Amino acid sequence: DPHHLIFVADTDGALLWLEGRPATLSSVNEAGVVVGGSYAERHRGTSAIGTSLAEGRPLQIFAGEHFEVGFHTLGCSAAPVRDPLSGEIVGAVGVSGAFTATHPHSLSVVALAARSIEHELLAAAQTDVARFLNMTEATFSVLGRQRGHVRIGPRHVELSRRHTEMLLLLCLCPEGLSAEQMAVELYGAAGRPGTVRTEMHRLRHSLERLIGERPYRLLGRVDCDVLDFERRLEASDVREVLDRSLGPTLSATTVPRLVDLRDAIDGRIRDAVLASGDVALIERWLRTPAGRDDAEASRRLMGHLGRDDPRRAAERSRLRRLMVSDVGDGGP
Repeated sequence: DPHHLIFVADTDGALLWLEGRPATLSSVNEAGVVVGGSYAERHRGTSAIGTSLAEGRPLQIFAGEHFEVGFHTLGCSAAPVRDPLSGEIVGAVGVSGAFTATHPHSLSVVALAARSIEHELLAAAQTDVARFLNMTEATFSVLGRQRGHVRIGPRHVELSRRHTEMLLLLCLCPEGLSAEQMAVELYGAAGRPGTVRTEMHRLRHSLERLIGERPYRLLGRVDCDVLDFERRLEASDVREVLDRSLGPTLSATTVPRLVDLRDAIDGRIRDAVLASGDVALIERWLRTPAGRDDAEASRRLMGHLGRDDPRRAAERSRLRRLMVSDVGDGGP
């Protein structure tokens, strides 16, 4: 808005930050509003900053209501910000501008801004406490599963498919997701945040203090095997990853981000298996749901088997079946 600026002050009324268009900044500077100045009541009398801090509530000071004559051209709204844990006032936030442009709704805006800041402070405090006390460490197993399994200390929790998807999305988005963002991830543009809030309430209850809110995010440390498989592959531990992926990973999911993740997992495991040139690993890959129709892997296995190896007949049959299938589907 070209007629207003926003400000933040500390608990003593010192102005820490002032932001607005140059012309507006220049006009309030001329009126005596500058970063670094103190606007506590004991220094400047009645003003939005000082009086909101003194009374501990949002308020609006208009034109001649200011004690200082230099502020009579201004209309200001401010609200105190409180520490969400102790309840003590830690500062103030507000808007200021020419009194001719002041609107009663400005007071509601700054009150909402103060509450939003307090929610962010609470989220940060919860995260810091969880990290400091190491409150929650969990392992989340999804690889080769339709429904995730979470272990938190001695507790074991089997998740529903939807809750598995929600927790995995939070693992992929450590910065957190709002209810609206989660709804879009899960259901597309028609997703309803209310549905997400209901399901997330149930998920948070089952996992105790593992998930925070506003936004939804992980508070503790979660070791997720799906995200750890890349490290295992890089460590050449292909056998272990293949052992754990013998079943389909979230094959029923339709969540785009998770479909991409599942396909990427299958692709990376396949590449590692074929690159190994290990006959036993290729055979095991061909027994997985993702590999059973892999013609290239079957050809690679055929190339490693001796002419008299009885396994060649089974692979020849597989390749013939896949070729017939490709022709039936309009392939080459």
